Amino acid sequence: MPFERMNGPKRPARPGSLWALRRVLASAAVAALAVLVGGCGSSTPTSSPRSTVAMTPTPWATTTATPPPNPSPTVELPTVFPIAVVVRFDDNRLSIAPDALRAALMAGKVTLPCELTDLGLAGAELTLPSTTSCMPAAQISAKVHDAAGVMALLPPGLVTPSIKVLAIGDADLFGAPSHRALRYPLYATVASHAEWTAYNGVAVRTLISTGDTCPDRGVSYMAVYKKMGWSWVLDGGTVHYRGTKMSDWGWPVPILARNDDSGKLGALISDNDVSANDFECPMISSWVQHNDGTVFNIDPSVAKLLATAGGLKVVTLGSNHITDARQSGVLQTIDYLDAAGIKHTGAGKTLADALAPAVVDVRGVKFAFVGWDDIQGSAAATDTRPGVAPLTDDNVCNSIKAARKVADIVIAMPQWGWPEYHATMTETQATQRAFFYQCGADGILGSGTHWASWASILPGPNGPRFAIGSHGNFLFDQSLSRQTMEGVIVEATFYGKRLVQFRLHPYVVVQGAQPNLLDPTTDGAYVLQQVWSVSDVR
Repeated sequence: MPFERMNGPKRPARPGSLWALRRVLASAAVAALAVLVGGCGSSTPTSSPRSTVAMTPTPWATTTATPPPNPSPTVELPTVFPIAVVVRFDDNRLSIAPDALRAALMAGKVTLPCELTDLGLAGAELTLPSTTSCMPAAQISAKVHDAAGVMALLPPGLVTPSIKVLAIGDADLFGAPSHRALRYPLYATVASHAEWTAYNGVAVRTLISTGDTCPDRGVSYMAVYKKMGWSWVLDGGTVHYRGTKMSDWGWPVPILARNDDSGKLGALISDNDVSANDFECPMISSWVQHNDGTVFNIDPSVAKLLATAGGLKVVTLGSNHITDARQSGVLQTIDYLDAAGIKHTGAGKTLADALAPAVVDVRGVKFAFVGWDDIQGSAAATDTRPGVAPLTDDNVCNSIKAARKVADIVIAMPQWGWPEYHATMTETQATQRAFFYQCGADGILGSGTHWASWASILPGPNGPRFAIGSHGNFLFDQSLSRQTMEGVIVEATFYGKRLVQFRLHPYVVVQGAQPNLLDPTTDGAYVLQQVWSVSDVR
């Protein structure tokens, strides 16, 4: 039925709502959205093209008034829902422009669910070519995962982390809060309700995680002694590469050029529902600048920087450097984090304190983080002495089980993977990962090798479980090689308590001090390939 004839009760248009789409179409005088899904080229049987008859409830359907005698029969509206654009998990793109999506759809390069009856993009009807392929919605995820280069549309209820959802422009069904708030432009209809059409942006929660952080040496030198200021450290934008050169240590490193768009790094990491970081070194009031060596201390100003400019909620202190300033350094670090409102785990005043989970409540869903150190260097906490939580079987299982009692989602944050400087999973890490999951962890945010390393998405009893071995250096001044300069920011998205996305944002540390984002399709592809080539995503 033409949209002009919809005569149901008036409802306010809301960004991203189904009624907003209908009103956009009505104002554009679109008689109906017609998409040629049936009859498209596919080995799966398809239905013929259908027109959709849609009518809103009669005006009295939402009131307590007595309806008139013999009311006219009504026809149930088709289900209208936002639909995701999906590609393989290791596709380097993070988004697709609306015009590029329209062109791909009109060229028949996007696989559609055969159940669709209508499709609209940015308020405009789409009539697709007969070359468009379709398959049952339930089969699309596997096809996209198994075949590189496939792009498809997928109902939100069928999205899994084994495939990647692309934002359309800046609007992202499963992205950070500011991107979810934008009007989403792609909607579809099915003739009758299906559970997989359901989507509620309130149920989406994104976790951002950054890498190895110990802003001593080159970082503090630039911030304090070169007078750039601590705010400059997280004010990076994007950069591009003009080539490579050999470092003083004999490794190839990129030659960088800034793109004059400072602030993009901070905007990315602070736009989150919950965020975590591996904070490796002690903050102390009597901090001193180190220009070399491997014993560290940090300016306490960093705590406020991470909380404000970085939007940081949680850190693990479970590292091989957290006792570099001895027991006093651990206690001062905890005090500075508490004052900044950053929760912590992995080290503490006692072993029980070090093993206690850091819990963040995000609109009723509680995330708990626990951390431990498996690299020699820090003194272990005891019942009476501050220190680090060692990665032992008892410490791991006891802390994960304690976290499970108070939270819905439990994230393990180990420092592991010795020896350093590799991207592959060690046999010990494989054993430890299995043990973390056995004890009840839902995800693993690892650190410790100073390289961005392997990732995994594996099935679990309550849904997919993620892991990353190491993010690489974030605020750490190792400019000796491309691998120690580049890293990945992890963005893990949950729908309710279920993991639905695991996406990586590549970056490079500039001047040994300031992370800057890389275009994932060009210069950032190197570090992404470094991760995905040794990963296991099922």
